[in-house]
Amino acid sequence: MDKNKKAKLKASKGRHAAKAKAESEAQSARPPVEIGADGRASAAARSPEPGETISPDPGAVPVQIQEQPFVLADTGKRPGKRGRKVLKAFGILLGSIAGLAVIAYAAGCFYFADRFFPNTVIGDFDVSLQTTAEAQETLQAGLADYRIKVEGQGLSFELGAQDAGLTLDGDEILAKALGDGHMWTWPFELQKHHDESDKLSAEFSETSLDGAVRQRVEAFNEDATPPEDATVGYADDAKKFQVVPEKLGTALDPDAVVEAVGSAMASMAPKATVGADSLLKPPILSDDPALAAACDDANALMAADFTLTTGGTQAAAVGPDQISSWIVFDENLEASLDEGLMIAWIEELAAGFNTVGSERTFTRPDGKVVTVAGGTYGWSVDHDTLLTVVRDGVAGGQTGEVEIPVFQSAAFYAGAGQRDWAGYVDVDLSEQYARFYDNNDNVIWETAIITGVPNAEKATPAGVYYVTTKASPTTLNTYEGKKEPKKTVVQYWMPFVGNVIGLHDAWWQPGFGGTMYRDGYGSHGCVNLPSAKAQELYGMLGIGDVVVVHW
Repeated sequence: MDKNKKAKLKASKGRHAAKAKAESEAQSARPPVEIGADGRASAAARSPEPGETISPDPGAVPVQIQEQPFVLADTGKRPGKRGRKVLKAFGILLGSIAGLAVIAYAAGCFYFADRFFPNTVIGDFDVSLQTTAEAQETLQAGLADYRIKVEGQGLSFELGAQDAGLTLDGDEILAKALGDGHMWTWPFELQKHHDESDKLSAEFSETSLDGAVRQRVEAFNEDATPPEDATVGYADDAKKFQVVPEKLGTALDPDAVVEAVGSAMASMAPKATVGADSLLKPPILSDDPALAAACDDANALMAADFTLTTGGTQAAAVGPDQISSWIVFDENLEASLDEGLMIAWIEELAAGFNTVGSERTFTRPDGKVVTVAGGTYGWSVDHDTLLTVVRDGVAGGQTGEVEIPVFQSAAFYAGAGQRDWAGYVDVDLSEQYARFYDNNDNVIWETAIITGVPNAEKATPAGVYYVTTKASPTTLNTYEGKKEPKKTVVQYWMPFVGNVIGLHDAWWQPGFGGTMYRDGYGSHGCVNLPSAKAQELYGMLGIGDVVVVHW
């Protein structure tokens, strides 16, 4: 090397050394960096000289000087061999981590390709982390142990899988359930709950299930209350026919119960609830149009509203309440009047209204209670005419009052078993005494008497009668055995049993009253009177007046 080159090299080294020395002095003269309470770095209090640049220590936080910013000078140096090694190692580490992550993700995808995620249930079966083969075993084991409890509306029983011929298509169920899982997103699926119960679908033998359920329901229905059809009924308060709603009762519909149980078993539910919708429903419901039409037809038959009277006294009423009892409905709900029911009612009315010969009880003015039956006096209804009157009245919508047609009437109508006469002659067989009461129950005539011999042939018949005729004088014919009749002339003849037995004067009797009627002085049935008393009564008594003979 020549001298010029050596001089230049020496000068260059000198400049570099001077520069290095200057930088070292500047570095030592730089104020120290302080770390504040907030964790941020700040320069010391010395202010830089004009034009002076302060370089931070390696790794220190750049400090912004408010008075004059500074810029880190580019020394032109590049990372050394050690820095490149660090960067390379860091890159390798990141690559390794990424590779491991890819491998772990791929492994997870592979793992969950045929395995259920955690927290996965199919119905009551927990198949978490199980393979399809393991889940298949879980389902089949659950099927073998499966039982369903059926209860509600008073019914309660249990069925097993075998009772209904229950089976599971595990392959299809698990394929659908597994198909819902997204193995590509398995990292996000791990903490989720997976309910695949809607994929659980069991199949059962309809014949087996129907037989098992129906048998139990029919046994239950033996003691249950059956339903009642909606029908047509008469409402007393409304005075018309109305639809009477159906009643469900407690009996169950086997088909409805079979459907409820089948639906629950299809998803292998542990319980099937039998609700009110499973109650056996009657065939005819209240909204049936035929019922409303039947009501209209029946109500049209009840337009009549009249009373049956006798002597001005109401004996019976023929209105909606009564007519409704005669209306019947056929199998097509067509309404009509049942004449047989109407006739039966008329006969019952007549039986209570007819008093001729019936037993009647009354209290005599002197307080004696008298019960008497038989005789010819009283009410006697004309049945045939009454039937026509009622039938025509109902058909024509009769209103008002209608007199009951009778063959014979009495003074008034007081009801069955009651006194229906006013003034009368009271013949007391036990007292052997007769009294004539006026319409106000005052005694206007009385006397001791002799009646018939108390035996079957000659006894004076008890009963309520009326005077059939009067005669003065007349001849009485008395028959005894085969002899010719004995003829007796009397002055005052007042018969009340046909023209055979009556009240008359008995001028031949030595006395009256007491026990003479059974002591040999009894008549052949007539009521013997003293002549003077017979004359008095003859002038007072009229044809049709009542004679009551009693003990």
